[in-house]
Amino acid sequence: MVSSPPKPFLSFSVVTHAAFWLISFGFVFYLSYLNFGTPEAWLRGLLIFCCHLVNFYICYSFLVPRYFEKNKRGEALGLLLLVLALLTPARYYIEKQFIPVLNPVNREFLVKRGLLPFIIFSELSIATIASLLRLAVSNEERKIKMNELENLHLQTELRFLKAQMNPHFLFNTINNIYSLTLSKSEKAPAALMKLSALLRYMLYETSGTVSLSKEMETLQGFIELQQLKFKEKLNIKTEDGTAGKDVRIEPMLLMPLFENAVKYSGIGIFHNAKIVLKISLAENNRLELFISNNKSDSPSENEAGGIGIANIQKRLQLLYANNYTLVIDERQDQFSVTLNIPVS
Repeated sequence: MVSSPPKPFLSFSVVTHAAFWLISFGFVFYLSYLNFGTPEAWLRGLLIFCCHLVNFYICYSFLVPRYFEKNKRGEALGLLLLVLALLTPARYYIEKQFIPVLNPVNREFLVKRGLLPFIIFSELSIATIASLLRLAVSNEERKIKMNELENLHLQTELRFLKAQMNPHFLFNTINNIYSLTLSKSEKAPAALMKLSALLRYMLYETSGTVSLSKEMETLQGFIELQQLKFKEKLNIKTEDGTAGKDVRIEPMLLMPLFENAVKYSGIGIFHNAKIVLKISLAENNRLELFISNNKSDSPSENEAGGIGIANIQKRLQLLYANNYTLVIDERQDQFSVTLNIPVS
């Protein structure tokens, strides 16, 4: 079933940023605490954190989206070097202020190894992490946008197919009522009332999923409209094995299959014409629909068609992808359709 995926309370970008800064500040504060003690740890942690913030968001919000992702790799690299050239002296000055209170072991290590390489490595690490994170977020945003566009495309196709189906159904029904009015039949007012109920269903109750009982009620209304055309009772049998159960399906799935059976069985015209409809719940919360009809020599002339089966196959593919089965069994004098779909 096509539906918009629920949006998370916090976006991927927000979660990754929050996680990164919590870890980053915690790491800086922990190292500062080990080397300087609590008062100096807080001050150094905040100052270094500010340097990391500037470095990170210049790369994340400016260099990567405006240059790197637009294939301006040379400009991105040049600007990154400029940022590091400006940040490194500031970071060097901050670190120098804390060297006098640094423990002797680490002070000796910095003297031997040099403070500058340590600062450059630290800022390069932050820039690299910011760039990779931005690329990951951009990739996730592209996936979300593609999913939204795909969902919109599917919804548009479904609306088109349903719009294609409903006029076809209305054309048949209005044709029936027109025949009754021409003969000045007393059945015409009842037929109009049933048509009104069907229109209300299609216009106001088919925007989302519907209860199977409502779909069956609509189908029964269609059968009764068909019956109004004929004096003899139509040989139509329906068996609903889901009665009393709350089963929801996509609207207007049964109608085109039933219309197809009406058209090709010659029901009401040929004395041996019959239609059988059976609905049952299969395993794993799946609905199974079986419709069979005998085949007349030629389709009923009163039934415009050519949409039903092809339309339903397109809708099923859009709604359920490969999570459905539609088996069509056509023989010399018999035609049947078995549909198996997931239901909620």
